Amino acid sequence: MKIQDVMSKNLIVGYVPGTVKDALQILSENNVSGIPILKKETNKLIGVLTREDIFKNPEEDQLAMIINEDFSYISKDKDIKEAAKIFYEKRIHGLPVVDSKKNLVGIISPHEILKILMKEKESEIVKDHFSNVVIPVYFETPVNIIMEIINITNHSALPVLDDSKKVVGLVTDGDIFKLSEIKEGIKQSNLGIGEDGDQWSWEGIRDTVRLYHSISEVSLPKIPVKEIMIKDVKTASRTTPLCDIARLMVKNKFGNVPIINEQNYLKGMISDIDLMKCMY
Repeated sequence: MKIQDVMSKNLIVGYVPGTVKDALQILSENNVSGIPILKKETNKLIGVLTREDIFKNPEEDQLAMIINEDFSYISKDKDIKEAAKIFYEKRIHGLPVVDSKKNLVGIISPHEILKILMKEKESEIVKDHFSNVVIPVYFETPVNIIMEIINITNHSALPVLDDSKKVVGLVTDGDIFKLSEIKEGIKQSNLGIGEDGDQWSWEGIRDTVRLYHSISEVSLPKIPVKEIMIKDVKTASRTTPLCDIARLMVKNKFGNVPIINEQNYLKGMISDIDLMKCMY
């Protein structure tokens, strides 16, 4: 099957010249972790931007200074197996799709490939595909420390354990991104991510992000992770079929599932990226 048969044509992009504030707004309003960057008033692909680029360059306000110009992309006439291989080897979650002139024509993510996988692999189980290299965190750990762990380990999702060492939640870089404050000292605007445009509040903390007009520093509130973690976490066992894992991810729109044993203790994690190995 060709990339052009499954890619999304709903293009969420940024442009240069432009500001980091503009890019933050696009990421927040569309709840995405990264976007292709185009030359203004064209479809010419020149780079990509991710949440990590913003967190690692909090002092920079010009988009052109932080975008990644050494990025992966794929031609629309390639087979989806090639995309799956890039996802797995590069450990990335989005591939810009281009035509012969390197104009952006679509986006493909592991999500599109999971839709194919969930119709197959009925005989394969999680046992041989999940990773036991997992970074659990305690549910009282402050959010700013969680972000530091994510930055150091490059793990985008961390299972959260309680006092009994049982899995009680999951926290992702996306959840923390929505808590980020970009400080400037005087004027601020609260921009809602959801359709109703709710104002920023602790009750709606996972649905909004605070954006400021001039950027000097990215900071995070020192609240425990249990206040912002995903509490209705889906889990699986070593014997769960891969097609069921793919179906679970597609239905719930997430990319990580903790693997537990019969006593509900954490044994590892499986991600949408791990599943890409099954497709080539």
